[in-house]
Amino acid sequence: MPIPFTAAEGTVMLPATRTTLVTTECDQGDAMRTVHRSAAILLPAALMLARQAGAQSPTFTIHGRVQAQFSAASGDSTDRFRPDSVSTSGFEIRRLRIQAEARIGDNITMVLAPSFEMSTLRLRDAYLRVQLWHSPTAGLGLTIGQEKKPFNRYELMSSNNLLSIERGIRAQGLKGPEAQNNLLEDNLYIAHDIGASVDLSGAHNRLALKAGVYNGSGESARDVNTAKSFGLRATATVLQDSARHPLLRVGAAFFSRDRGVTSSPTANTFSPDSSHRSNAFGLDAEWGDFRPGLHVIADLAAGQTLRYGSFCSAGAAAIPCRVDGSPRNFGNLRPNAPDSAFSDFATVQVIAGWRWQLADPAGTRMIKTVEPALRVDRTDPSTGDANDEVLLLTPTLAVYFSATTILRAGVDVYRYHDAAGASQTVSVFRMSWQANF
Repeated sequence: MPIPFTAAEGTVMLPATRTTLVTTECDQGDAMRTVHRSAAILLPAALMLARQAGAQSPTFTIHGRVQAQFSAASGDSTDRFRPDSVSTSGFEIRRLRIQAEARIGDNITMVLAPSFEMSTLRLRDAYLRVQLWHSPTAGLGLTIGQEKKPFNRYELMSSNNLLSIERGIRAQGLKGPEAQNNLLEDNLYIAHDIGASVDLSGAHNRLALKAGVYNGSGESARDVNTAKSFGLRATATVLQDSARHPLLRVGAAFFSRDRGVTSSPTANTFSPDSSHRSNAFGLDAEWGDFRPGLHVIADLAAGQTLRYGSFCSAGAAAIPCRVDGSPRNFGNLRPNAPDSAFSDFATVQVIAGWRWQLADPAGTRMIKTVEPALRVDRTDPSTGDANDEVLLLTPTLAVYFSATTILRAGVDVYRYHDAAGASQTVSVFRMSWQANF
């Protein structure tokens, strides 16, 4: 029978050895020496195998976050904002996510992050990353699965750390918001997608490069054509403090999104070999970090966006060129979409906060940190048109009861133009209570 050898994280089955003993004292001594020599050989081998087995056993880390939110919107009724059509205030579980991370050996990581929000189950991160090579100052990795596309610094930041509570503008009754985050996600330049990416770091981990190929259909969505979207992002830590904490980081990104084309002007099916490309470019910077003092995040982006108007034709009728699929396959096209269906956009967003960490030598102070912040977002969804720019201002105040338990309150002031070109304003008061572990 095999002999089990149990180590801390694994079990190795050693083959049994058979030894024949005779009655003479000399032979018995020889037999015992044989057994001792066998044990001396087999025991180190067993320990080595046990360590190898233990090294390949997965270790798990579980993280969780929850954010309860109250919001209330107000503003004049226009073609874009209809406060009389829906309830504009209420409580919601804005974010509730469980993230499981499994490490297999030293080089393999698997991440699963389902999201439970208001009775909706969604899968966010779901990927496997293999570290192909690494050193103390550099590394190379391959990731396959569903992850965020490498574009826009504020989008890539965890929702635990959003100084403005929301990345874009959210308001019940508001149609077609076009602040930076809304416009980029609406055209699928950002957010989750399924694909594969390669990441490379170097220069003592101060430089990083990531390149990925994706379906181009968004979160948990099957591709509708054979063409693929691809993105590239490079980041660098330009300045560090004496403790080697980052002071100034910069980044540049490019994303090319393929859009499937329907097989006819009225069909809901797509030609497998169809593709229409639109591109976006981004520059970003970050000063400071989530430490006491000044923290600034800036994102600038420009590229092409698909309009919502009726620019295509179905016989004699003008119809929208845009085909939005389900569940999150946004912005595909009707055949023969003219150039007028697309427009050039430009957007810049800056978020600045100052973190005051209150003195607490006894560790008994209830409020640990106070952090006021301001977000300024200027977005022009069509640089060739007049009176379509939007402005989003968001002052907020965060109160930290622990490093991960935060009460935030703020106001989104969103200014846009109605169909007649007149400037209009929607205001959203927002309060969130969040915790994570």
